[in-house]
Amino acid sequence: MRTLLFFLACAAVAADKEPGFVPLFDGKTLDGWQLIGGHGPGYVVEKGLLVCPADGGGNLFTAKEYANFVFRFEFKLEEGSNNGVGIRAPLKGDAAYAGMEIQILDDGAPVYQGKLKPGQYHGSIYDVVPAKQCCRKPVGQWNSEEIAANGRRITVKLNGTTLVDADLDSVTDPAVLKRHPGAARATGYVGFLGHGSRVEFRNIRIKELP
Repeated sequence: MRTLLFFLACAAVAADKEPGFVPLFDGKTLDGWQLIGGHGPGYVVEKGLLVCPADGGGNLFTAKEYANFVFRFEFKLEEGSNNGVGIRAPLKGDAAYAGMEIQILDDGAPVYQGKLKPGQYHGSIYDVVPAKQCCRKPVGQWNSEEIAANGRRITVKLNGTTLVDADLDSVTDPAVLKRHPGAARATGYVGFLGHGSRVEFRNIRIKELP
């Protein structure tokens, strides 16, 4: 009983610190999520964590769509890990182009050295807006990330430091706009985009903005 009361008290404190945020992962099931284009085991739950295993992946999207929001989560990479967060994405098509993808990548891994374009580093709006390169903890350690979409402004924060603060209307390169029609979308699904490497997630929550 004391353990339950302690848990409830901690949950109440957390809610007070983050008013308006709603948890998206219960630590036990994939309720509230939908797997699109999954391969292998897709995504699994391991010891309270949401895991994209090395032999799994696909797009794990929320069950509902979001327009303006703040999305927070923690992630842990292994060497060479590659994933992403799809935002305002449709269920069909490549989320990085039909919607937008915020890159999750161990961009310091040897396999990527000399091969990445500016818009492919961790935190970037993939192939659209490059991120500041800093602040990601070494593989095997937990990082906290916040992605906010508010109208045409997209911000990405990693461990409290802003990597991207972009007005999408400032993206005017015709070639980029042609490749990424999803940058014009005002609403869509949020989710993790697995690319066949292990990434662990926890403390996944979202707050809708007016």
